Formats: sequence, C-alpha cells, structure tokens
Amino acid sequence: MNKLRPLPILLTVLLSGAVLFGGWFSYQSFAVERPFMESLDSIQGVEVYEPVIDRDSVTVKLKLESGSDLMSVYQEIKKQGSDIIGNKELKLDIDQKPSAELEKIWSSVLFEVAQAMDNQLYASIPEAAAKWMDKYDGLDVVTSMDDTNVYITLEQSGESKFVILPRIPAKMGVWPNA
Repeated sequence: MNKLRPLPILLTVLLSGAVLFGGWFSYQSFAVERPFMESLDSIQGVEVYEPVIDRDSVTVKLKLESGSDLMSVYQEIKKQGSDIIGNKELKLDIDQKPSAELEKIWSSVLFEVAQAMDNQLYASIPEAAAKWMDKYDGLDVVTSMDDTNVYITLEQSGESKFVILPRIPAKMGVWPNA
C-alpha cells in the first residue's frame, strides 16, 4: 500500500483554494463590480462611489453634490444596476459632513419626522418641512417619496444633509372585525 505524503497533499489543497478563491474574486471585481461602477459614472450629482455587494444587499458608498435630487439618484442607481441588484436591498451610504447648524436643525425636527414615519402619515412631512423653512433662515428642504423610501434633503448656506428613511407600506388584508 502506498504511503500518503503530506507535503504534496497540502500543496494541492493550497493551490486549488488559491485558484478557486482567485477566480471568484476576479469574477466579482471584473464582471460584477466594475460594470456597475462604470454605470454610476453617468449619474448626475454623484461625485464618489464604491459599491459593496453582499448576499442580501448592495450598499453604494457615494458623495453627492449639493443640490442633488436624492430620489432621482436612488432610482437611477437601482435602474442602471438592476442586473446586479436584482431583488437585493439597495442601500445608499452617503458621505456627508453637514454643518453643525444643519445637524442642530435635523435634531430639532427629528421627532416630528419620526412620528410621521411611525404613524405612516407621510403627507405631513412636506407640510412640516414648509414650517421648518419659515422657522430657520436660509433653510431649503426638499422632500420626496417612492414605494420604498422617504427622501429628505436639508440645505443651508451651501451645506447639505441627505436623509433616506425606509418606508414600510401598509399591508392589505382582511380586517378582523369585518
């Protein structure tokens, strides 16, 4: 009977692992991430980006120019990356450094936004935003909504704060007392 030699077995396992993981990494980099990154080049308002593709989600790290339409950017990324995103959750990780004044404003209005989101009273957010613009000098607030998120952009003195709040639509069903 032949004696098994550990060194050739170990080298074969290591070489096989390197080829498999190297091939998988190359596929992820060149066939998946690179085309996705190239498609992001054409999106107006996106300065810097880096996708992180996981099993259940796609997170795009980006920096937006001041005045960018947050909902349009989200929808454009979702449309252009539909082959890669599929039915995964798309998350935008926005690199932003808003002024202390904008952070203070957001902190003061956050309770009102949280209450509207919790009670699914989404129409009250634009109404509240109009009040915020009257209350704070030079503040411009843009709100929008689609079937998955509520988008809020606060701008003041050339500084911007972008907020994406996930929206859970009301479920239709049979009422228990009907």
